[in-house]
Amino acid sequence: MRRFILLFSLGALTAATAQVVLSLGIHPDHLAPLRWILLGVTAFIIGTAMAVTGLLGLGDHYQRVVAHLPSLLTIKQVDDHLDLALRDLEAVQQSDSRFWRGYCHAASALCLFLLSLLLTSVLLIETETSFLHYMAGLSADVAFFGLLGLFWAAHALRLARQSHVSARTTGELLAEQPDRKPDEEKQPLKESTRVQWSNRPSRKRLYRGHLQRTIRAVPAR
Repeated sequence: MRRFILLFSLGALTAATAQVVLSLGIHPDHLAPLRWILLGVTAFIIGTAMAVTGLLGLGDHYQRVVAHLPSLLTIKQVDDHLDLALRDLEAVQQSDSRFWRGYCHAASALCLFLLSLLLTSVLLIETETSFLHYMAGLSADVAFFGLLGLFWAAHALRLARQSHVSARTTGELLAEQPDRKPDEEKQPLKESTRVQWSNRPSRKRLYRGHLQRTIRAVPAR
């Protein structure tokens, strides 16, 4: 995680510095030599690639860490005394939301600074200001948006790192815990065999009674 944050930071700093150099070199009164402009463009491309690679690595590494947490929380036995940063799926979702919020804010801070510097340069050149006023305007832009982007990106990266540390420590602790014991299946109770007594006369007794009544009904000769 730290190496991706460092890669993003170095890339953002390189791209921002190259953007400042290019902005200073495109004023009509003080055009820089072509090779310096090409060097500035190359540095800007390299810095942007480093920053993007750092962000992609940051997101990919976090996804690999957090992907196993839902299954671990389901199959592992979690005791109350276990010090887990993320104890349930709701906490995992909140941490995930915090990470991606910091992730997006870090990228937005870099884009804000680069875009503000570009717009300031174009605006000052279009108004045909002197080079001295042009430098003053760029300095003000760098001072305001540079510090704003720096603090914004630092706060965003801190949120992303906190979420990553919470997910990693939770996963390591859960991996050391035993699996949950499967619930014992409840076997259905066998119905007791009852001897049912019936008051109904049997078929043999019914036939004997019918025969006796028939004999009585026949008149004696």
